[in-house]
Amino acid sequence: MAHTKLPLATWFRAMHAMTCTKQGISAVELGRRLGVSYPTAWYLHKRLRHAMTERESRYVVGGLGGDGGAAPGVEADDVYLGGERNQGSGPAGKTRVIAAAERHPGGRMGRIAMRVVRGFTAAAVQAFSQARLAPEAHVHTDGLRAFSAFASAGRSHQRTITDSKRPARQRGTAFFVLNTAIANLSTAIKAPHKAISAKHTNDYLGAFCWTTNRRRKMADMVPALCRAVASSSNLTRAAVFAQNAVPGG
Repeated sequence: MAHTKLPLATWFRAMHAMTCTKQGISAVELGRRLGVSYPTAWYLHKRLRHAMTERESRYVVGGLGGDGGAAPGVEADDVYLGGERNQGSGPAGKTRVIAAAERHPGGRMGRIAMRVVRGFTAAAVQAFSQARLAPEAHVHTDGLRAFSAFASAGRSHQRTITDSKRPARQRGTAFFVLNTAIANLSTAIKAPHKAISAKHTNDYLGAFCWTTNRRRKMADMVPALCRAVASSSNLTRAAVFAQNAVPGG
């Protein structure tokens, strides 16, 4: 923001628009609300997602509480986003994501973390574990073979074999918290966007996790995003447009 030509009021209005709703907001709608061109709105959208994602990367899930209480359990699963379902040959064209959510006693959701991976391999699971899970985390997953790498990465790991039926949505059932987070992610992506580019998915995930993890501190959302932008790595408008063509829709 140090070299921005936009009024600070425009930045603050963009921050408010991107943090005040659970459904999210598209760059098109952001431009309409701010009265700016689509390329400007797209840059603001990208710059704020970038700051949220970098800030979220500092935190882990499944750690001990600040009050010294027991660490919450962590539910983790594989997620496919976008693409076309190709009958008989797997999730062709879809973006692969590892998702994790803290589960507190009583079924309350805590912090969440999500990351795009090339594939659901032991190496990807280990990297996610080292980057986003506290060393003391107890991870609960389904029977996907690659998830055994959580234990290899030093985390306590519990497996529950599940069937292919629609996941149960009753509080208290296995993976209820994580399934809720994934359903909320689907709404946050599909409600405001026709589609999102695979190369930008990671910072859409970062922005979703950032807002979800601060959902109980709504009044502090804009100040928190100001701090995130101020401490994030430099991402100038020129750099964004040099690296990525502005999407056409």
